[in-house]
Amino acid sequence: MSHTSAAETNLLANLEGIPRTEINANLRAALAAGRRVTALVREAAALRYGPTKLAPQEYFYYRLWDPKMPVTEKRRFVGKVRQRDMHNACNSQAWYATAADKILWHTLMAGTGLPVPDTLAVTQSGRQLPNTPTIADAKKLAAFLRQPSLYPMFAKSAAGKYSLGVLSLEAYDHDTDAVILLGGERRTFQDVARSMLGGAGYLIQRRLAPSPELAALFGPRLWSVRLLVLVTPAEPLIHRAVAKIATGDNPADNFWRARNMIGAIDASNGRITRVVRGTGMDQRANESHPDTGHPMVGTMLPDWAAVTERVREAAALFPGIRTQSWDVALSDRGPVLLEVNYGGDLNLAQLAHGNGVLDDVYAEHLRRCGYKLR
Repeated sequence: MSHTSAAETNLLANLEGIPRTEINANLRAALAAGRRVTALVREAAALRYGPTKLAPQEYFYYRLWDPKMPVTEKRRFVGKVRQRDMHNACNSQAWYATAADKILWHTLMAGTGLPVPDTLAVTQSGRQLPNTPTIADAKKLAAFLRQPSLYPMFAKSAAGKYSLGVLSLEAYDHDTDAVILLGGERRTFQDVARSMLGGAGYLIQRRLAPSPELAALFGPRLWSVRLLVLVTPAEPLIHRAVAKIATGDNPADNFWRARNMIGAIDASNGRITRVVRGTGMDQRANESHPDTGHPMVGTMLPDWAAVTERVREAAALFPGIRTQSWDVALSDRGPVLLEVNYGGDLNLAQLAHGNGVLDDVYAEHLRRCGYKLR
């Protein structure tokens, strides 16, 4: 990311590593639920040294101390360390940049006819997108951002992860000559340029509006869905689907942001079957939307057939990435492909659905990729 702050660097390290969990507090919650210390230690150790390499922090992060969950189900939760090994086995390193470099990804998608956000400019010097200006000068960037007709906009790092450093640009304030962000914060053009220029640069896009159906129920924040796709010899298979539920004035719908939620989706029809907020002892299931109070479980997501069709089409374009995680916006123009992740975190699927991804289908996928489950 351009001019990454120390706080963002630390947050990225936390998000990419084993989830941080208050083990002592979660242990007390497990004991209060009737579990015994010896049984917890024995169970956590078995998962730690089993094929999924689930760290002790992850044991509590996923609430695997819950006495209601069968042991066979607990063994299907994959730890962060083992996820990397599985993704490396299934995906070619030669294809990594096609997913990680957002300018390259948009260039590849430009000729497909598949729906992607409208990119207004890129700010990485020496890089181009078809029919898109490259603005790598602070004064020119300020002049570009002073055009009221371009708002609202969304800006993200060309090499960013987890929505770190994103800017949701609401409007240009002529009176103060400043950019107004979602939520009302004002930023000077000097500050904005410092964020967007240098390094990998940014993509500046027209901000997508949410689908009318979801906006009427849950407010004006844009939702997206995360689809875990396994590329098989026959066709791309959607293995898990998760709704990423934005709340408040969050500029993005990532689960780590305060008050955001995730929902398990029945991939066959687009119905939300479970909603989760928080992790471990703080996890709450099936609450209503915090902004509108409307229940979310049972919601049929709009355009679901089109979502799955677009993702299967797009997944076939990346045969060297056999485990893919697609983010798709549910917008007022229908489903819009936002990005593909090289493997991607399995955390969201496991948290949202309350079960591990390592079922028979995923295990067979790993075997086809040459990964040996020990």
